[in-house]
Amino acid sequence: MGISIAVALIVPLLLGVAVDALLHTSPIGVLIGLLLGIMASSYTAFSQFRRYA
Repeated sequence: MGISIAVALIVPLLLGVAVDALLHTSPIGVLIGLLLGIMASSYTAFSQFRRYA
Protein backbone atom coordinates (compact mmCIF):
# COMPACT_ATOMS: atom_id res chain seq x y z
CA MET A 1 0.00 0.00 0.00
CA GLY A 2 2.79 2.44 0.82
CA ILE A 3 4.47 1.88 -2.52
CA SER A 4 1.29 2.70 -4.47
CA ILE A 5 0.78 5.92 -2.50
CA ALA A 6 4.41 6.92 -3.02
CA VAL A 7 4.23 6.19 -6.75
CA ALA A 8 0.98 8.16 -7.06
CA LEU A 9 2.78 11.13 -5.49
CA ILE A 10 6.19 10.87 -7.16
CA VAL A 11 5.23 10.23 -10.81
CA PRO A 12 3.19 13.44 -11.36
CA LEU A 13 5.85 15.42 -9.52
CA LEU A 14 8.58 14.10 -11.82
CA LEU A 15 6.41 14.80 -14.84
CA GLY A 16 6.04 18.38 -13.59
CA VAL A 17 9.82 18.68 -13.32
CA ALA A 18 10.17 17.35 -16.88
CA VAL A 19 7.59 19.84 -18.18
CA ASP A 20 9.47 22.66 -16.44
CA ALA A 21 12.72 21.53 -18.01
CA LEU A 22 11.20 21.42 -21.49
CA LEU A 23 9.18 24.63 -21.36
CA HIS A 24 11.40 26.66 -18.99
CA THR A 25 8.49 27.48 -16.67
CA SER A 26 10.29 27.16 -13.38
CA PRO A 27 7.83 26.49 -10.56
CA ILE A 28 4.55 26.06 -12.45
CA GLY A 29 5.02 22.45 -13.62
CA VAL A 30 6.32 21.32 -10.24
CA LEU A 31 3.40 22.91 -8.42
CA ILE A 32 0.83 21.41 -10.78
CA GLY A 33 2.56 18.02 -10.57
CA LEU A 34 2.64 18.22 -6.79
CA LEU A 35 -1.05 19.12 -6.65
CA LEU A 36 -1.98 16.25 -8.97
CA GLY A 37 0.25 13.90 -6.97
CA ILE A 38 -1.38 14.85 -3.69
CA MET A 39 -4.82 14.32 -5.20
CA ALA A 40 -3.82 10.96 -6.70
CA SER A 41 -2.20 9.70 -3.52
CA SER A 42 -5.19 10.81 -1.45
CA TYR A 43 -7.52 8.92 -3.77
CA THR A 44 -5.26 5.86 -3.62
CA ALA A 45 -5.16 5.94 0.19
CA PHE A 46 -8.93 6.44 0.39
CA SER A 47 -9.62 3.54 -1.95
CA GLN A 48 -7.21 1.29 -0.05
CA PHE A 49 -8.73 2.10 3.35
CA ARG A 50 -12.31 1.88 2.08
CA ARG A 51 -11.88 -1.91 1.78
CA TYR A 52 -11.55 -2.20 5.56
CA ALA A 53 -14.56 -0.09 6.50
